[in-house]
Amino acid sequence: MKTANRFAHRSRTTVARRSRLLAQFDRSGLSAAVFARRHGVPYSTFCSWRQRQAKAKPAVGFVQVELPCADPPAGLVIELGPSARMHLTDAPSIALAVRLLQALSAPTPC
Repeated sequence: MKTANRFAHRSRTTVARRSRLLAQFDRSGLSAAVFARRHGVPYSTFCSWRQRQAKAKPAVGFVQVELPCADPPAGLVIELGPSARMHLTDAPSIALAVRLLQALSAPTPC
């Protein structure tokens, strides 16, 4: 009698595809379960990818900066990565950015 390999149906996902899917998920606004189902990835596998990614990423945080007091600054620039930059010039925008950064640094359950 021939025994079936219970892992035979599994296929390995390349690192490049995994990175693309995680980036798409971050932009999608979907829950992890819905996103995984739409892309044919087992939910538990997708959650483990996200957990590994979270451990590898440095945490978002604040850095205290002292500005010279001679002239008021023309604005504040916040960089959230290589392709995300905000240039803020007014107090309400800065307050909104603080809330955004706090939300980004909060742990996200899978």
